Amino acid sequence: MSDNVFDATAAHIRDPYCGFSLGIFGAIAEFMRDPAEAAEVWEGPDSLSLLTTRGGLRFHDHPQAVLVDYRMPSRHVERRIPARAVCLPTTLAGRAGRGVLTEVGTDADALREEDRDAVLFDLGIGLGSVEACIRTGAPDLLAILRAGEGRPVFEVPGLMPALVAHGPHRVFISALARIEVFSPIPPPDGRSPDGPHTHVLPRLLAHQRTHAANVPIPEGWVPCFSIHPPAAPDADGVADTETGACF
Repeated sequence: MSDNVFDATAAHIRDPYCGFSLGIFGAIAEFMRDPAEAAEVWEGPDSLSLLTTRGGLRFHDHPQAVLVDYRMPSRHVERRIPARAVCLPTTLAGRAGRGVLTEVGTDADALREEDRDAVLFDLGIGLGSVEACIRTGAPDLLAILRAGEGRPVFEVPGLMPALVAHGPHRVFISALARIEVFSPIPPPDGRSPDGPHTHVLPRLLAHQRTHAANVPIPEGWVPCFSIHPPAAPDADGVADTETGACF
């Protein structure tokens, strides 16, 4: 990654008003924090990590990454919200690409030391640019997950209620970044919580797209980390908010 791309992305990460996301069309992890919320930051020669009590992220340097600026639709047709995608060539963006629930092993790369003995399970979303995982050490949930290995995640008996009950961490990983979400998982009729959260939507996943059709990523490139600078309020004085199923 050229210095200006890494430096620009790192500046956004240090901005408490900025949000971030990582995922594919239909499966995404989002990280945001309150300006007054306590946060720890670790800076290395080629990475930057940020951690709060609700979640965290880590971003890695890469010499071939580029920034793509675009605008997202808002609740009002006449407004578009600025966003930035940090992209890699498709040939460099590959992850495991698993299509079924799979135990990966303990999470040695967890942001917090106390989470590194917990077990990662890849949900098997199918596309190779992102691994969407859950992380747990709870024996009851581990038993359900291990019994369902090798099956599509939404076909594992009893798994969805168990995820809501146990609220395992969600860990989304790309070639450039990881986002970890510690917040509870709301019930199916619940709303996305404030702060870090995830969405996994089977209907959208069926399209098998790395990104929405209205995001102008150049051919041959893949978004591996997205930046959402603070949006200006609408005409009624209210900033855009998100609704939708949360996993």
